[in-house]
Amino acid sequence: MKSILFLLLASGPFFFLNAQETPGTSLATINDAAAFLAGEELPNQTDHPLTQTSAWKSHVSQFGKDFTNHQERVLFPMSEWSGTEVVPAQPPGAVVRYMFSGPDILHAIHMFPTAGTFIMCGLEPVGQAPDITALNEGNVATALGEVRNSLGEIIQLSFFRTKDMKDDLQFATFQGTTPIMMIFLAKSGQYVKELEFLKLQKDGTLASQGFDHKGANAVRMVVSPRRLNQPKTIYYFSSDLSNGGFDTTGFGTWIAQQPKGSAYLKAASFLMHDDWFSKVRDHLLTNSQQIIQDDSGIPYRRFDPAVWNATLYGVYSGPIDLFKDSFQADLVQAYQTDKKPLNFGTGYKWRKGESNLMRFVLKDLPAAPAPAAPAPAETPAEAPAAPAPPAVQ
Repeated sequence: MKSILFLLLASGPFFFLNAQETPGTSLATINDAAAFLAGEELPNQTDHPLTQTSAWKSHVSQFGKDFTNHQERVLFPMSEWSGTEVVPAQPPGAVVRYMFSGPDILHAIHMFPTAGTFIMCGLEPVGQAPDITALNEGNVATALGEVRNSLGEIIQLSFFRTKDMKDDLQFATFQGTTPIMMIFLAKSGQYVKELEFLKLQKDGTLASQGFDHKGANAVRMVVSPRRLNQPKTIYYFSSDLSNGGFDTTGFGTWIAQQPKGSAYLKAASFLMHDDWFSKVRDHLLTNSQQIIQDDSGIPYRRFDPAVWNATLYGVYSGPIDLFKDSFQADLVQAYQTDKKPLNFGTGYKWRKGESNLMRFVLKDLPAAPAPAAPAPAETPAEAPAAPAPPAVQ
């Protein structure tokens, strides 16, 4: 797969939870670890000694400055845009499908702030939850420096680049999508209230492993501001989305059972321009009531004007050189006919004034049903080493 998001194959020996080795694992320690890495005040250990180190204080300043800059350039304008452009096709509690996402929950929750469930998928491994007890004064500077190196690119560019991420994480002390997602969530004021690692079966069912990450190819989190009851359920699947993997892994079967909703596609490597990815493309076209994407998602020609209302934003001048074969002449013509401004940058052409974004909404959009959560995981015959959090009902 030519995905630009093939990352996070690091080989660090220590920065993780293992339910069998750490029976005292708790959501409190996980949230403290995520907040520490995010440079935020620890919610449960306000006097933790590592927060007094110069390494952490420097991280708070440097990472905080970079994140604030990204908020002002991208996230806040994106949320403002969403508030006027994405409703009413995104009812509260609805499902968002974000394929080829990698760990990018950050932009998804700002694009769809009222969504109740996010279904994310990519090739990147699930990894493990962070463990603050593994850090000490001797290794904390290295770990925090790796956080800034690893996440600096998406904060600057709004997407991950494969080669740079592999280089950055070659000696990283954490790996996988789970800790990165948790850092983004902590930075966005979210608290992990439920966590379970899952095994996706070939028949499309999910088996819960509780806190035990070994062999897991999916993770489920329920997050909310700590003192509020505003839950969002986040699924991340490490799965092959090509035609050869979409059905055989069980992912196609599982996601076909989930409620229809919105789809989000950004920096998707133009994979769905290729017929090798026709199954996931057709799934999104069939199971989405609206699709928000840049030009790297589903080709413009695939949206039947008898079925979809299209609104185009920003500018389209063709793809970056890496994907020059995916130029869309019909999209050039569409942008010449009608377009609206876009006041933030997104996708591969990430600079404001160079980006494009498209919103497709079904013409016969049905009345919004009461939100329904995805099917809960099936508990395996043998109980996991740590108790599984309750599945969403």
